[in-house]
Amino acid sequence: MLDLLESGGQKAAPLSEQALKQLRSDILNGALAPGQQLKLDALKDHYGFSSSPLREALNRLCAENLVSNEERRGFFVAPISIDDIQEITRLRILLEPEALGDAINHGDDAWEAAIIASHYRLERIESRFTSQQPFILNREWADLHGEFHHSLLAASSSPKLLQMRTTLFYQAARYWHLWAHDTATPANRGSNHEQLLEAVLTRDIQRSTDLLKNHIFQTTKIVVKYMAQENT
Repeated sequence: MLDLLESGGQKAAPLSEQALKQLRSDILNGALAPGQQLKLDALKDHYGFSSSPLREALNRLCAENLVSNEERRGFFVAPISIDDIQEITRLRILLEPEALGDAINHGDDAWEAAIIASHYRLERIESRFTSQQPFILNREWADLHGEFHHSLLAASSSPKLLQMRTTLFYQAARYWHLWAHDTATPANRGSNHEQLLEAVLTRDIQRSTDLLKNHIFQTTKIVVKYMAQENT
């Protein structure tokens, strides 16, 4: 049973949390496509959860703007558009550098160690992929990529700022995967991560925030170009 203790004596995450993670992952990587209706009976059969945790997960995904709840019609994966990713990017560029500067000011040795460890794990998985195996489509890579970016900001003193930033990060991730699914050899972003790591560890706020803004902007530029070509 899903709610039994996991190996090692640790209690399993609540069913709604498990459902949330699985649904979110499938939305981000495109397994659940933009605009697709999310029928509870089909979700129950596919994921093995009952209606209650699935409904809670779907409502939380609505709060993250990854799912919409249309009156009398039910739940749908949120649509995508160029306007949407551009708005997400504008907000990320406002919020993430602010959170990063705050984290640099407040971060301690443990914060630095967590950043180094998360970057090492991300670098290791990227080294195992070839140009014919786009790592952006790999779920383990997606988790480690998110973990690295989160670790950079983790020492921020504003929980609300981090929460808003995380929601926007998830929303942007859908677009990266959309582009990568139709791109044979997505560009390796590892060098950007390496530069960002070095700037953060030297506590250079200006360079760190400039690199982060550029990292966000350039990724969006690639995605928007792809979407514009698809719409022509």
